Parts: sequence; structure tokens; C-alpha cells
Amino acid sequence: MKRVLVMATFTFGVVCLLLMTGSPAFAAEAPKAAKASASSGLIPSSYKEFNIGDVKIKFGADDRIRYEKRENFKFGDSTKPGNDDGLWYNRFRINMNVAYQNFSAFVEGLQSDEWESEARPRKQRDELDLHQGYIQISKPGNLPVSLKVGRQELKYGAQRLIAAPVWSNNIRSFDAIKVSYNKAPFDIDFFVGDEVIYTDHNQKFNDARWGKYLYGVYATYKGVPGHVFDLYSINISDEHDDLQSQTDSKTYYGDIKQYTVGTRGEGKIASTNFGYGYEIAYQFGNRDAVTKGKGKSQDIRAWAVHADVNYAFKGIFSQPVIKQPVIKLEYNYATGDDDPADGTCKTFNPIYQATHGPYGIIDFIKWQNMEEFAVFVDFAPVKNRMKGSLQYHRFYLDETNDAWYGTSGNKMRYNAKSKNASDHVGDEVDFVLSYKVFSFMNIEGGYAHFFCGDYIKDTGKSSDADFFYLQTMITF
Repeated sequence: MKRVLVMATFTFGVVCLLLMTGSPAFAAEAPKAAKASASSGLIPSSYKEFNIGDVKIKFGADDRIRYEKRENFKFGDSTKPGNDDGLWYNRFRINMNVAYQNFSAFVEGLQSDEWESEARPRKQRDELDLHQGYIQISKPGNLPVSLKVGRQELKYGAQRLIAAPVWSNNIRSFDAIKVSYNKAPFDIDFFVGDEVIYTDHNQKFNDARWGKYLYGVYATYKGVPGHVFDLYSINISDEHDDLQSQTDSKTYYGDIKQYTVGTRGEGKIASTNFGYGYEIAYQFGNRDAVTKGKGKSQDIRAWAVHADVNYAFKGIFSQPVIKQPVIKLEYNYATGDDDPADGTCKTFNPIYQATHGPYGIIDFIKWQNMEEFAVFVDFAPVKNRMKGSLQYHRFYLDETNDAWYGTSGNKMRYNAKSKNASDHVGDEVDFVLSYKVFSFMNIEGGYAHFFCGDYIKDTGKSSDADFFYLQTMITF
């Protein structure tokens, strides 16, 4: 099986190399392909967009299929499901937008399938269901306010705290109300909603999880050319006294009030090739004791930080179809809890963060009890048609007395040996490349190798992990 993975990766790399070093004729055609991308998919716009009087109707759809090969995802522990997997995923979306003057209505269905997975239930499978369905009133009477009500995606900033990650088959959405104020140079959103819970069934639509509310305000200032600055308050009220533990029917969880305030920014430094990005978030609140069984109330006191600096090379390539590469150095940190029994929770919670990318494509790390140093080299061998990324990530735990958390919030590893273990989790090397074959079809592939650090070796089995994927997306 290891040989199959190596050969697949090698073949993918050779194809990518041939595409990157293609003939001058191939390179010369790229701008034409970029113009062709203005067409709206495989089906001509005349079949998908039409007017009935002043009412504008537009249809859209896309289909994605992906193969993933995973080896040693449990670090060589073959007794655990999912250590070695070859998985197939498919996701189909179809939508319709109806607009009349300042009013619009949008509805989108999503169907996802997952094959060959050892996991039960299959969390990435769902029959055709309602993904989005909302009405929107935009700037009535030319006032700088808008209202969106219904099932919708929410995503803000660099999506480290609120995201609708498209990597997953099931894209996150909320039953929410959002009021927007958009008067230059400000964009301000006020929102409240409940996350939609995906359940594979044929009888009814997916429901939102009532009792756990997301609410807050997110403000963006764009008054400085080339820069963006954000301020936010993102809050969770989780009232689930009646939610039983899956492992102990006599245990009930207490309420959670969690508040996250922060700021982020990004921009380009004038007259230079340098850019920057940052984000700082502080979390506070309280978590009640469980109402039955063991438990203790906790105050929440945690924080996290992101910082990066990037440099865009210029003048390396003379051909206009080649985009200049960008190198980025990045640092991420989120607090962990050094003493879970002291009545204060210091573990930062990234709430509804993005997956597949922020901290490596293998998705072993979350912005939670972690420290990361990373280097990115992003490039586009054929501008507007092909782009790629080489990445290196080095991961540590902030506190070994706390768990190592994966992107789904699960504890990747935490046992009696963790407290005295090294804090070095491991290193990851990633390569990703995407290519627009046609204006309506995109192919993307990637490979990652995770080198086990001393923390993994100190706490159990420690075989290095490999990940390969290849996917295609067709827009109709």
C-alpha cells in the first residue's frame, strides 16, 4: 500500500512538472483561457439566467469528486479505525437566486456522499438537503443597511474563528439573522444564529442545534488604501442542561457563556514588496459544573495570536502569464490549560474555524493549545490558470498537561504520559497544485508528510503519516 501511495504521488508530481514547464505555445494560450473563464460554467448563461419582467432569475450548480489516501493517520495503531484509508467523496450543489429591485431570495441544495470509510456513521454523507435558504433586503431607499434572514453561510476575516470551509463535503451553515451596515469606509455585521447539524436521513431537513447560539458583531475598516483592519466580538451561549453525554446517560453538561473579542489586519507596506497579517483574540466567560455526576464550574481565560510577514518577488519571470512567487513566514499560538482542576479553563476555543489549510493540509492541528512556525511559498506558473503552494509547518503544544486537538475538536492524543512528554508534536511538509483545465473544470491535488515529534513518541505509537488527494470540480 505504501508503494501505491508513493507511485500515485510521483505520477502526480510528474504531471504537475510537465504542466509547469509546458511549451511556449501552451503559455501563450493562458490569457485566452482566462478570458474564457468569464463564461459561467459548462452550461451557457442563456440557459441559466433569464428575466420575467423586472424579476431576474439565475440558476447554478457544481459537482466535486475527491479521492483521499491516508496512511498511519493513527500513527501506526492499526487497532484504531481510520489508521489506513482510501476514501472517495462526492458533493453536488444546485441553487437558484431570484432578485427584484432591492429584494432577493436564494435557495441551495447540497448532497454529499462518502465511500469506503471505516467510520460509522459516515459524517460526510447526507441526502439532498437544504444547505442555504434565505431572503435578503439590500440597501432599501439607498440606506447603507441590509438584512439577511434564513439558512446561510457565515464567514469572517481569515476564517480562523468563523468559517464555511468548502474542503468538507458538508459545508457549515447557520439558521441566522444578519444585519449589515455598509457605508464607506466601514463594513459592520450584527449576527445571531444556530449551527445546522448534518444528519444522514431521508425523512426531514437537517435541523439547527437550538440551545447553542452564536451571536456578535464584526466590523471592518477599509479607510487606508491597501490595508484592512477588523474588530470583533464573537460569542457563544450554550444552554444544554438536557443534553446527555453519549457515554454516560446520567451525566448532564452545564451551560457555557463564552465571549471572544479580537482584532485582525492585513495589508501591503507602501513602496515595498512586503506585506503583513495579524490577529489577536482574547476569550473569557464561564462554564457551569455538570448538574449530575462529577464536575466543577470553570472561568474561561484564554487567548490566541497569529502573525505573518510575506514578500512578493518581482522581476524573476519576464513572461506576463507567470505570476511572481510569494514567500510567507507565519507564527500561530493558542493557549492550553496547565491545570484542568484549578477552576480556570485556559484552553482557547477557535469556535467555528476553517479546515484544510490554516495549519497544514493534513488537518492534525487546531488553533487550540498549540504553537506553530510555518513557511509558505505560493506560486502561479501560469497566471489565472495554475497555482501551487509549498509549505513547511513545525508544531508544538502550549501545555502537555492539556490535550492535542485536531481540526474536528477531537483529542488526537492525551494519556497518562502526556504531562511529562516533550511539547514537540511534529513537522509537516505539504505540496498543493491546482489547474484550470477549462473555464468550467478545475483539478487539484496535494500531498503531505507528517514527521512524528517527540511528543508522539513519548506517548505511544509514532509512525509518520502520509496524505494524498486528487479532486476535480465542475461548474455547470
